[in-house]
Amino acid sequence: MDRLTALFLKLRERVGLALGSQSVLLVGTFLLVGVVVAAIFSGTGRSGSTGPVPAVVQALARQGDPQAVAVAMPGLQPFVAAKPLQFAGRVTQVLSVGSDVGWGQVHIWINDGSGTLREISLAPQSYLDQIGCPAFDNVRVSGIGFLFDPGRPDAELYARDILVAGTTCRLRDDEGLALWMNPTQ
Repeated sequence: MDRLTALFLKLRERVGLALGSQSVLLVGTFLLVGVVVAAIFSGTGRSGSTGPVPAVVQALARQGDPQAVAVAMPGLQPFVAAKPLQFAGRVTQVLSVGSDVGWGQVHIWINDGSGTLREISLAPQSYLDQIGCPAFDNVRVSGIGFLFDPGRPDAELYARDILVAGTTCRLRDDEGLALWMNPTQ
């Protein structure tokens, strides 16, 4: 017998426990949970912390956000709301994107007169039909949308509201969340 086995047998005799495989797994699980909990809470509760939260609060304060609240959540990126952008132009193309995978969303491309086309993400066709939004083929539209990926030069604009044929279709709330996902609005 090796030394570890001998030590284990002596321990079992002295403690008087019959340590079977289930007991070992149970003790191991408790130890693992303890290590995970200790890792999660390590470093919290210290006063005078110079982590990323104060920098986020300072950045929000510089942007004039009176409701900036510091929340320490390790690993999370600070959320900066997208600013609403106006758009207007003639629709050159209408396409349902993603319908082959179950989340179909109508996208339009508009020509605003500058020579470049702008892609605008609208909503599922079923929602557009539900709210009585007219067809988009070759008509002038205008509206307000959000650019959630400003680092990408060809990033689509997500329409909050769109005016088509005299009808305003409301598609997203002021934060850019899809109204068809929240039936109470």
